[in-house]
Amino acid sequence: MKNHKFLILAALLFSFNAIAQEDNDEQPVNINTFNGKKHELRIDALEGLIIPAIDIGYEYVINRYSGVGASINVALSSDNDIELPQDFAITPYYRQYFFSREDYGGKGFFAEGLLQYATGEETFLAFNEIAGISTETNRDWSQFGIGFAVGQKWVSRNGFVVELSLGGGRYLGGEDFAPSGFFRGGASIGYRF
Repeated sequence: MKNHKFLILAALLFSFNAIAQEDNDEQPVNINTFNGKKHELRIDALEGLIIPAIDIGYEYVINRYSGVGASINVALSSDNDIELPQDFAITPYYRQYFFSREDYGGKGFFAEGLLQYATGEETFLAFNEIAGISTETNRDWSQFGIGFAVGQKWVSRNGFVVELSLGGGRYLGGEDFAPSGFFRGGASIGYRF
């Protein structure tokens, strides 16, 4: 009788262990906790293809609902036929993720609040009243602005990231010849590590 109880107890423990393993296989992998993947690097593919510029972004995933990061945008073209709105911009941001049902976060639909500091050069015609001629003049500008963007991010189990976003903002004050607003968005690819 003692052996019989031991066999039943061993069978129950074995079946509970098998059920627990089965449930564990179906649950999503917790990327941030299991692998410690909270850092993310991305490059905007559209910036390089459409606008001759490079946009590199970094994000730190705070938890499954939020993250902070920054991106740097540098113009690559010196061609006078293409007028770029800016030569350089740095954009720190805070993101809030929504509708994420998985245990790990930093993915899905997001909204972000952002700040931007940008510099550039504006070319315009200046009219000299005394000489009666117009001359082309270049002026450097630098602006500080605030903005908002929304987007969608997909993260694979091995850490590959694809992100689409769209937004913009307004510069606060500054020179009359400088731009009054800016665009933020693109299609980025990257890796979470």
